[in-house]
Amino acid sequence: MKGQRTNNRRGAILILTLWVLTFLTIFAVHIGLQIRQRITLISRIENRSQLHFLAQAGVKKAIAVLRRDMNQHAQIYTSLGKYVRHNNLDDFKDIKLGTGTVNVKYDYYRSDPSQASTRYGFVDEERKININRADRRVLKNLIRAVAVNDDDEAATIAEAIIEWREYGLTQVAGFNSEGFYATLQYPYDIKDFEFEVIEELMLVRGVTPKIYERLRPHVTIYGDGLVNINTASRVILTVLGVDEAVADKLIGVRSGVDETEFTEDDYIFYKTFDIASEIATFVDLKKEEIEQIDGLNVSKLIKTNSSFFTIESLAYVDVNQPEWRVSCTYNARDNLIVYWREK
Repeated sequence: MKGQRTNNRRGAILILTLWVLTFLTIFAVHIGLQIRQRITLISRIENRSQLHFLAQAGVKKAIAVLRRDMNQHAQIYTSLGKYVRHNNLDDFKDIKLGTGTVNVKYDYYRSDPSQASTRYGFVDEERKININRADRRVLKNLIRAVAVNDDDEAATIAEAIIEWREYGLTQVAGFNSEGFYATLQYPYDIKDFEFEVIEELMLVRGVTPKIYERLRPHVTIYGDGLVNINTASRVILTVLGVDEAVADKLIGVRSGVDETEFTEDDYIFYKTFDIASEIATFVDLKKEEIEQIDGLNVSKLIKTNSSFFTIESLAYVDVNQPEWRVSCTYNARDNLIVYWREK
């Protein structure tokens, strides 16, 4: 009996010990998981913070390069400046900062966004059409050129853009979008003020996501509405009012001897009223082609310099991990960042 009681006691102690060990194991695993989660969270926060500062450094470098160029050339847009700002691998590709890498780059295309190539540098916002300043003709031409194939639809969307920024100024009889916005599933008022971000276009009557994506690379809200003739794309030149052949001749002269834009031998136009005569020294221009180019100047659609630039800085520490992107628009005239977004 005594031996049986001793065995029972030992068995109970063993079972209790196993239960305590099991509890301690579960408790240790739970604590371990919590510690691991906290370590992971802290690591992610630290990584995110590191990427934020890396991308921010890319923006600061881009601004420093721009200001250095402007100071060296007395604020004038030059061949070297065009290269330094918009096609500069030395300053903007694979910038090494500690354990991270930064690229300041953008998608470059002459017309079709689906045929974009990567350029290192930043974007001249004033090579685009300013939707706060453009008139109906230019807006319609742009929409027709890059977004829709129908003249009437292009005209309707152009009117809707005008009406969004200046309600009541539509010139089409019976055209009134106020009722349209009020009857949407989630209604909102027409703005009757300038666009403050490009994404507002998606609120405008007739602008579908597909149309918006096609318009987006060609439009801006920055600047005085004049287009920089030294950087404007082929499609923008035709939208302003010149034939494709004239646009090709202008870009051909602008591209310099190597026939490649954004290189150090690019030809720069300094006075808008001399553009036609300067082009004519390199290629033959017909009378009507000269009139088209002069018409851009007479209509006050073009200029030869820019003040607003969009900088996209992408940072990473590990190529297998997501990048951190900072996109900002910089007003070089006032030395002021007017837009900032990061993700």
